[in-house]
Amino acid sequence: MNQELYTEIILDLYKNPRNRGRIEDFDLEAGGGNPTCGDQVTFTMKINSGVIEDIKFYGSGCAISTASESLLSEMVKGKKVSEAEKITQKELFAELGNIIQTRIKCALLGLEVMKRGIAEYKKRPAEKVSVKGIVV
Repeated sequence: MNQELYTEIILDLYKNPRNRGRIEDFDLEAGGGNPTCGDQVTFTMKINSGVIEDIKFYGSGCAISTASESLLSEMVKGKKVSEAEKITQKELFAELGNIIQTRIKCALLGLEVMKRGIAEYKKRPAEKVSVKGIVV
């Protein structure tokens, strides 16, 4: 693999993803993908009093997509939903490392899916929310 494309952080998170899996008794499930490259991700979250107590993700994707989703899950665990929805591309990229222009969509898939899921959850916080088919 080209080290200019795949930083050590990306390689580590791809080989050893954090929070990979699925929460069966979720409060929010948000899934989607990028049809041009085929990357797919679904996040499941356990939310209590507006705080993301636990988050897991599963799906299939390239190293950058998987690493980004893993890192994002670490960034939001234990945070308020309102804080998670404010995470910016810049903040994610600062944590992730070197992302070349042609791979930005891969890196942003998880962030976009998570934010759209949170937007739906906020409309119905007392319900178990499942949003699938988000296209990024």
